[in-house]
Amino acid sequence: MSMFAMLHGVSPEFLRSCQTDSSMLDTLEYPEKETPDFLVIHCWGALTYLLGGDETGAWNSEILTSRTIISGECIDPEHETGITPAFYLAVDEVIQVASELAQISDEALLSRYEPENMHDLHPIGEWTDCPEIRRELLDDFHALQAFYAVQANAGNAVINYLV
Repeated sequence: MSMFAMLHGVSPEFLRSCQTDSSMLDTLEYPEKETPDFLVIHCWGALTYLLGGDETGAWNSEILTSRTIISGECIDPEHETGITPAFYLAVDEVIQVASELAQISDEALLSRYEPENMHDLHPIGEWTDCPEIRRELLDDFHALQAFYAVQANAGNAVINYLV
C-alpha cells in the first residue's frame, strides 16, 4: 500500500476554525491542478529521516526540520483525515521551518542517506545507492523547501497528514 504525506498551507483563521470544529478538515481537498498551497510528498519517511528523524521515519521533537512533513500539534486525535489525524505547524513554526530548510544544501541532506539503515522507511524496500533514488529525494526536498517558503511568505500555517 502506498502512503503519501499531504501538506496544506492554510490561513491562521482556517486553522483556528479546524481547532474549534475538526469536521472543517474535511473541506481540505486534493486540488485538480498544481497549487502553491498544496504539496504531496511520496518519500515522506526517508525525507523525515534525512531531515533529522529516526530510522523508522518518525520525527524528533528536538529537531524542527524533522517535523516538516508529518508532525506538529494534533488537531483532533479522534478525527482521521486520512490514515492519520491531521497535525499542524503554526505560522511562527512555518517561518522557522522555511528558514532552516533554506539553509540545508543538497550535499548536507544526502550526507545522511544511508540505504543500509533505511529499510524500515516508507516506501519500504526502495532504498539503494542509485542516482535515481537520490534524485527523487532531492526533488521532494526542493518541493518541500519551496512549499514552506511560499507558506512563510504568505503568513500561513501548515496542516499535514498521511493518506
